[in-house]
Amino acid sequence: MSESAKAPLELLLEVRAEEIPARMLRPAIEELQSSVLSELVRRGLTPESIDAGYTCRRLWLVVRGLPAKQPDREAVEIGPPASVAFDAEGRLTAAGEGFAKKVGVSPASLRRRLFSKGETHFTEVVSGESIERMVQVKADGERVYAVRSYAGSSAASVLAELLPKSLAQISWAKTMRWGTNSGPWVRPVHGVVALLGGEVVPCDLFGVASGRETRGHPTLSPEPFEVAGSADYFDRLAERGIVAKPEERKAALRRGMEERARAAGGNLVPDEALLDKLAAICEIPGVMEGAFAEELAELPREVLTASLRDHQSALTVERDGRLLPLFLTVMDRPDDPAGRVRAGNEWVVAARLADARFFWEKDRSRPLGERAGALASLTFQERLGSYAEKSERLAALAAEVAGALGLDAARAAAERAARLAKIDLVTEMVREFTTLQGVMGGLYARADGEPDEVWQAVYDHYQPAGADDSLPRGTGGRIVALVDRLDTLSGFFGLGPKLWPTGSKDPFGLRRAALGVVRLALEGGLDCDLAPLFARAAAAYPEGTLTHWNEAFRLEPGPDGARAAGPLVDFLLDRLDYLLGREGLAHDEIAAALGAGRVGLEVGAIAARARALARVRGDRDFLAVALAAKRISNILEGAPEGSVDAGALAQEAERSLHAAAESFRSEVDRALAASDFERGLRAVLPLAGPLDRFFVEVLVMDPDPGVRRNRLALLATLRHAISRLADLSALVVEKADYR
Repeated sequence: MSESAKAPLELLLEVRAEEIPARMLRPAIEELQSSVLSELVRRGLTPESIDAGYTCRRLWLVVRGLPAKQPDREAVEIGPPASVAFDAEGRLTAAGEGFAKKVGVSPASLRRRLFSKGETHFTEVVSGESIERMVQVKADGERVYAVRSYAGSSAASVLAELLPKSLAQISWAKTMRWGTNSGPWVRPVHGVVALLGGEVVPCDLFGVASGRETRGHPTLSPEPFEVAGSADYFDRLAERGIVAKPEERKAALRRGMEERARAAGGNLVPDEALLDKLAAICEIPGVMEGAFAEELAELPREVLTASLRDHQSALTVERDGRLLPLFLTVMDRPDDPAGRVRAGNEWVVAARLADARFFWEKDRSRPLGERAGALASLTFQERLGSYAEKSERLAALAAEVAGALGLDAARAAAERAARLAKIDLVTEMVREFTTLQGVMGGLYARADGEPDEVWQAVYDHYQPAGADDSLPRGTGGRIVALVDRLDTLSGFFGLGPKLWPTGSKDPFGLRRAALGVVRLALEGGLDCDLAPLFARAAAAYPEGTLTHWNEAFRLEPGPDGARAAGPLVDFLLDRLDYLLGREGLAHDEIAAALGAGRVGLEVGAIAARARALARVRGDRDFLAVALAAKRISNILEGAPEGSVDAGALAQEAERSLHAAAESFRSEVDRALAASDFERGLRAVLPLAGPLDRFFVEVLVMDPDPGVRRNRLALLATLRHAISRLADLSALVVEKADYR
């Protein structure tokens, strides 16, 4: 059997290292998997499947269905100009012979062709067969070229070069060096297993040679052992209690913790993110159970949970809505026969919870509102002032937003909550547990006897923190959450582009803030024109602070009124685009809704337009008008504006379209007055026939300037009326779909 005909092979790769931080493992293995796969495909070694995983001390890949070698290939080598490679009689010159020698082909095999600069491929006929050649041409002209054959390399030789490079190039958040200047990498490397079809792939990673030997747990099963392939690898690790796949470790931890919780008469409080972390900091998913003093369980649930989660990576157990004095975590071993692991964890937990109780009692020594003065020394942003100034802005804006939205019943609670919202930033508890900001303010406000609508608004005002997070309870809480984000976005965007998010960088959480604004408007009963609210938020800053505000956000005159524009508006609409895409709306439907001739910044109306488009676009007549809208847009590009002279419409087809357009405009007025966008879009349907007839019978670009101008004005009038609903030219309509 030839080498190229061998059965597909399996690659097993394992890198053992000292313990790798949990937060770095998943990104690293995903990057390694992607890098290896893309390189294999690029080199003609496309596998059937690739699997990857990690423990705290090892990264592994299993690549199945690898070809034994790369396919043979041919490449085009371009030589000197034909006038240089051949003389006037067509004989090969020294330059031509030198080129043939350089690329390793016979002089007789050289060919000539007229190339164009930038050409990427061409077709030539060889022995009656058409073959497409890939090429990179840097200059025009007739040149000689040769087709050079390359034998494919074995998969083993490709992997020997590829694997160390892919491993060394992983983008770790932090790296180190060790020994005689080895690295940089995340942690010192102790071993490499690289097997292809059961045979060692010879390579080297930071001075550690590959082989077939690995080890188990560093203290429970440190003896080396050899593996023959992936099945053997997983089986032999399992014999030592090591679960190599992170999803299986997580499932084992969940089962074990749920069993312990039930045995204690309670239920495990779910925390998927923490379970992911626990599965990443162990190889053996052993469950450790611990207890703490009953009186410490009287601390607020949020405090107990945060202390156990942040300090001990422990989950909690509840019964009848109350937390039991019990915690569960991982111990990277199957049991704890001497109880030392449990004793150590309980000692630390007792100390941490005692600290938390001290913070709670100290913070409760005086009402939350009496601490407001301390906010003057806490900076929100060096150019945007202190948190004391921010609190004043939020209180004023909350009252104004409540009034603007006709929510007078929530006004007093929203204003009071806005004044209290940031005070917990100066409490001992939030200094220790920053994740509890807002939450602790709400708890302290409740303990101080503040009304439910006030303390809940403080507690919830950082919500929603993402696309799936819940909204604040109550109207007052949603108002405070909205104005907090309005103030932040106005401030940072008003300071200029250096602070705006770029690419994946968003150090001030502005994407999260913008997403919250859009969700509060769409889902929180706060739907309104956001433009004047942003303008009011910006105006609350001292004069001269927001030097780039007019660049970031402005109101531009439009045919229907002032239109909000600028990078901040685009930023918000990008978040709206994202949320509507999650609903299942098509990108072109969203684009068409965003392109409507809107006034201000009403995200609810934009969303309603997009949803209406999704319901209407399947109608054949609607598709016909959408196709015509593209044609109208092209015709009107660069055309001067003008009004329609109805008396000058000579042909029946243009009079018919004018009548249909007038009727349509009236229906659009009624639909928009009722915010019934589907009704307005369905009013488009009767335009299909008149438009079709118009384009068949009427020459828009008539030689007579007056006639031409009047017909263009008719189309422009129709386009403007349609654009009040949506930009139908943005819809992707294939003629096949229409038919």
